[in-house]
Amino acid sequence: MKEAERSPSPGVGSGRAGPRGSVASLSSLGGSVHDELFRSPRHAEAALRRMEAYYARGQLCDVTLVAGNRRIRAHRLVLSAASDYFAAMFTSPVLEATQEEVAMRDMDSDALLILVNYCYTGTLELHEDTVEVVLSTAHHLLLTEVVDVCCDFLTKQLHPANCLGIQLFADTQGCSELHRLASTYTAEHFQEVMQHQEFVQLPTEEAARLLASDDLNVPSEELIFQALVVWLKHDLETRTKDMARLLGLVKLPLLSPQ
Repeated sequence: MKEAERSPSPGVGSGRAGPRGSVASLSSLGGSVHDELFRSPRHAEAALRRMEAYYARGQLCDVTLVAGNRRIRAHRLVLSAASDYFAAMFTSPVLEATQEEVAMRDMDSDALLILVNYCYTGTLELHEDTVEVVLSTAHHLLLTEVVDVCCDFLTKQLHPANCLGIQLFADTQGCSELHRLASTYTAEHFQEVMQHQEFVQLPTEEAARLLASDDLNVPSEELIFQALVVWLKHDLETRTKDMARLLGLVKLPLLSPQ
């Protein structure tokens, strides 16, 4: 038996613990020496599994979430217990608190289903092709633990081909630590980053911000100049107007005379 199962609650007398749970005397609380308090170590888990079974069978559901063409029947209590977003929705004097159907506008239906399942199971499969939409939806639903684990997953996926996209995505989602890690990765691997599509597809202001960084790991200023040329050539007709301003970001005196 784990120590946590043997420890009585504050103010409750010592007792015995067994495989079925813990039993403590209530005499210290003014009760009879024959009174006892039983605590089941499996109660919370068993209750949640029962709720999951009801959810799977569509039983005792009291709300239907509608996202696109998908309708998800669920229980307000479970959703509210797992998500601060749903807790605020269902416990506040708003229309959604009593509606049988709640429209989840501008929300990806697949990601919503994944996260409703998570509310019941506490488990989540992460995949490279869907993690960003799951993170974005979890951020909307105030599922902070899911947001954190998605950020950790994306950190492990950082590569010269995707680090700029992850950096921009993290910025839009307010994931400051992921943004910092992606920015650091980009700077350290800039020579490889500039060879990939994400770099040449950067918006002008993002390209300017990157090229102006003093943290770029490059052997010389010539590589910054080469990167600028690569970026300009990708859409020369549109980007020519920004050429002079962007050239100002290159430390021209440091370029080789050749």
